Amino acid sequence: MDTSADDIRTRIKQIIANVAGLNAARIEDGARLREDLKLDSLSLLEIGVDVDLAFKLELPDERYKEIDSLPAMVDLVQQRLGERSQAAERAQAVQG
Repeated sequence: MDTSADDIRTRIKQIIANVAGLNAARIEDGARLREDLKLDSLSLLEIGVDVDLAFKLELPDERYKEIDSLPAMVDLVQQRLGERSQAAERAQAVQG
Protein backbone atom coordinates (compact mmCIF):
# COMPACT_ATOMS: atom_id res chain seq x y z
CA MET A 1 0.00 0.00 0.00
CA ASP A 2 1.41 3.39 -0.98
CA THR A 3 1.49 5.76 1.98
CA SER A 4 2.29 9.12 0.42
CA ALA A 5 0.05 11.97 1.56
CA ASP A 6 -1.51 12.23 -1.91
CA ASP A 7 -2.35 8.54 -2.02
CA ILE A 8 -3.77 8.59 1.50
CA ARG A 9 -5.82 11.71 0.70
CA THR A 10 -7.19 10.12 -2.50
CA ARG A 11 -8.21 6.93 -0.65
CA ILE A 12 -9.87 8.91 2.16
CA LYS A 13 -11.76 11.02 -0.39
CA GLN A 14 -13.06 7.81 -1.96
CA ILE A 15 -14.21 6.58 1.45
CA ILE A 16 -15.92 9.88 2.25
CA ALA A 17 -17.58 9.88 -1.18
CA ASN A 18 -18.87 6.32 -0.70
CA VAL A 19 -20.27 7.00 2.77
CA ALA A 20 -21.74 10.42 2.02
CA GLY A 21 -22.86 9.88 -1.56
CA LEU A 22 -20.53 12.59 -2.86
CA ASN A 23 -18.32 12.82 -5.93
CA ALA A 24 -14.74 12.28 -4.70
CA ALA A 25 -13.40 14.66 -7.35
CA ARG A 26 -15.46 17.49 -5.85
CA ILE A 27 -14.04 17.08 -2.33
CA GLU A 28 -11.46 19.83 -1.77
CA ASP A 29 -8.09 18.84 -0.31
CA GLY A 30 -8.68 21.15 2.67
CA ALA A 31 -12.34 20.23 3.19
CA ARG A 32 -13.81 20.48 6.68
CA LEU A 33 -15.93 17.42 7.34
CA ARG A 34 -18.89 19.02 9.11
CA GLU A 35 -18.85 22.56 7.74
CA ASP A 36 -17.93 22.00 4.07
CA LEU A 37 -19.17 18.46 3.48
CA LYS A 38 -22.16 18.65 5.86
CA LEU A 39 -21.38 15.26 7.42
CA ASP A 40 -23.24 14.25 10.57
CA SER A 41 -21.89 12.29 13.55
CA LEU A 42 -23.04 8.93 12.19
CA SER A 43 -21.36 9.53 8.82
CA LEU A 44 -18.17 10.66 10.55
CA LEU A 45 -18.12 7.49 12.64
CA GLU A 46 -18.67 5.33 9.56
CA ILE A 47 -15.88 7.16 7.72
CA GLY A 48 -13.57 6.65 10.70
CA VAL A 49 -14.31 2.93 10.79
CA ASP A 50 -13.82 2.59 7.02
CA VAL A 51 -10.54 4.55 7.09
CA ASP A 52 -9.35 2.42 9.99
CA LEU A 53 -10.11 -0.78 8.07
CA ALA A 54 -8.68 0.49 4.77
CA PHE A 55 -5.33 1.38 6.31
CA LYS A 56 -5.33 -1.31 9.06
CA LEU A 57 -4.75 1.34 11.75
CA GLU A 58 -6.43 -0.39 14.71
CA LEU A 59 -7.25 2.92 16.39
CA PRO A 60 -10.12 3.37 18.87
CA ASP A 61 -13.21 5.13 17.48
CA GLU A 62 -12.59 8.01 19.91
CA ARG A 63 -9.52 9.09 17.92
CA TYR A 64 -11.74 9.86 14.94
CA LYS A 65 -14.08 12.09 16.96
CA GLU A 66 -11.26 14.65 17.14
CA ILE A 67 -10.92 14.83 13.36
CA ASP A 68 -12.60 17.84 11.77
CA SER A 69 -11.03 18.05 8.31
CA LEU A 70 -9.56 16.00 5.49
CA PRO A 71 -6.00 17.25 6.23
CA ALA A 72 -6.41 16.19 9.88
CA MET A 73 -7.54 12.73 8.77
CA VAL A 74 -4.57 12.41 6.41
CA ASP A 75 -2.22 13.49 9.23
CA LEU A 76 -3.73 10.92 11.61
CA VAL A 77 -3.33 8.11 9.06
CA GLN A 78 0.28 9.10 8.27
CA GLN A 79 1.13 9.34 11.96
CA ARG A 80 -0.34 5.93 12.74
CA LEU A 81 1.27 4.26 9.73
CA GLY A 82 4.60 5.75 10.83
CA GLU A 83 4.13 4.41 14.35
CA ARG A 84 3.28 0.94 13.04
CA SER A 85 6.27 0.99 10.67
CA GLN A 86 8.63 1.92 13.51
CA ALA A 87 7.17 -0.80 15.72
CA ALA A 88 7.65 -3.37 12.95
CA GLU A 89 11.27 -2.24 12.47
CA ARG A 90 11.94 -2.55 16.21
CA ALA A 91 10.41 -6.03 16.25
CA GLN A 92 12.63 -7.08 13.35
CA ALA A 93 15.71 -5.67 15.07
CA VAL A 94 14.92 -7.67 18.21
CA GLN A 95 14.43 -10.86 16.19
CA GLY A 96 17.47 -10.28 13.96
